[in-house]
Amino acid sequence: MEIMCLGDSITDGFWYEGGYRLTLCRLLEENGFADRVKFVGVNYSGNCYSNAHCGFSSFSIDDIPDSVTGGRAGISSQLDRIFASCKPDITLLQIGTNDILSLYKLDEAGERLERLAERVFEGMGGGILYIALIPDMDACDNTYIPKEFFTPESMDKYVADYNDQVRAAVVRLCEKGHDARLADVHDVVPKKLLHDGVHPSEEGYRRMGEFWYGIISSELEGASL
Repeated sequence: MEIMCLGDSITDGFWYEGGYRLTLCRLLEENGFADRVKFVGVNYSGNCYSNAHCGFSSFSIDDIPDSVTGGRAGISSQLDRIFASCKPDITLLQIGTNDILSLYKLDEAGERLERLAERVFEGMGGGILYIALIPDMDACDNTYIPKEFFTPESMDKYVADYNDQVRAAVVRLCEKGHDARLADVHDVVPKKLLHDGVHPSEEGYRRMGEFWYGIISSELEGASL
């Protein structure tokens, strides 16, 4: 089974190289699944048995020409390059944090996410796409969150509104016949497990790895029935 971890800096493992993928790979090895799972991608990082991934630090859903935090590259701009070499069976997608940090057309974020997901399904040739609800961000920490644009209350609302759009996008994708599944990463990483207001702490990444392991191990066990 080939699996692709797709997303922004949290997938990349910003500040803690390998991020959640370290725990995920360790658990797959410890439970005898390593020979059945290969991670694929165009990037490589983390001291784990299969360290390919498609995490892109600072990326948003689509290109952002200008915003309160400047322009950003969009993960959608990487898909042609990714799928030229990768054909995963399962993709784990977490994206949207930087759209919020850029305050970029947030009322349209769910539509952008849905279009991105449809392109992922096309590139995979079907398969399963898990789409993550993003964790809260802590606007009391201004390392990456500009205090002139966010308060703790407004940030909580932006995240909650975006996650509602994620839920709706997953429903629409399923109605179109895609195997889209919701992954509740939001409840896995509370604010107290953030390193800098945005990215998980080491413990936060560990819990994310355990969460994704639970999902992947269930897929593997189901495939062996």
